[in-house]
Amino acid sequence: MKRLLVTGLLLGGLGLLALAAWVAVRSARYIASEVYPPRRPVERPPEDAVFAGLRDVAFTDATGLQLKGWYLPPKNGALVVLVHGLSGNRTQLLPEARFLAQAGYGLVLFDLGAHGESAGTVSTYGDREATQVVAALDFAARQPEVDARRLGALGFSLGGYSVLKAAAGDPRFKAVVVEAAAVAPAQALQDELGHWGPLGLWPALEVMRRAGVDVNAVRPAQDMAAMARRPVLLIAGTEDPWVPDASLEDLLRQGEGPWEKWRVPGAGHGDYPQAAPEEYPRRVLAFFSRFL
Repeated sequence: MKRLLVTGLLLGGLGLLALAAWVAVRSARYIASEVYPPRRPVERPPEDAVFAGLRDVAFTDATGLQLKGWYLPPKNGALVVLVHGLSGNRTQLLPEARFLAQAGYGLVLFDLGAHGESAGTVSTYGDREATQVVAALDFAARQPEVDARRLGALGFSLGGYSVLKAAAGDPRFKAVVVEAAAVAPAQALQDELGHWGPLGLWPALEVMRRAGVDVNAVRPAQDMAAMARRPVLLIAGTEDPWVPDASLEDLLRQGEGPWEKWRVPGAGHGDYPQAAPEEYPRRVLAFFSRFL
């Protein structure tokens, strides 16, 4: 009996160790896939009347990182910088680019660092990416067709965090649309991995530390407060598991707008043009036409 008890305890201990190892490896791999995202090929949109004049461009951010993208001159002087999500590239927001271009807006679509054709190997939840968004704005402001008083941005998920952080520190952004980005990355990490306890968090934090990523550097509520009296449109799908309504409301409580939110009926984390093919472009265009 005693031998059976000892054997059972040993097997139980080995089982716990195996579970702990599985949790640690899962946590590290999960975060590594976000910090070192896979690259997707960039395919140029079809040559048609809407994208006539679209040209390849390259520029560098304040750290010297080279970023590649496309520039479309405006017909009305106003321009919108479009910023994609994690593991995407500039093509992710081509549906938005199309309806904005049809309305006469100029566009800068570019690949964030470590994505698409841009340089870099590490993604930082919007921290360094905010500097890259500012670089895109710098490029746009230098173009002779662009009215530097009519500059805006739209970002999705990682791009949303990046746009909000960039705009918070740069008043040249006159109006921004922030999509699927409300919960601070540090809180999202806790929500995703914290239920496993320290074994869920420590390996993830170690991956970020080695990559030089500060998960606390991106604070949407703080950035929203810095946007007081500048227009912000918050968009998220009603079925988006990563953007609860309470988080959007918390952003709206950070100060005074003009700020507004819209939950896209039936949409998850993105795919707004598919979920609301008429209402989505109407709302985004109405927002930019009011403030740019």
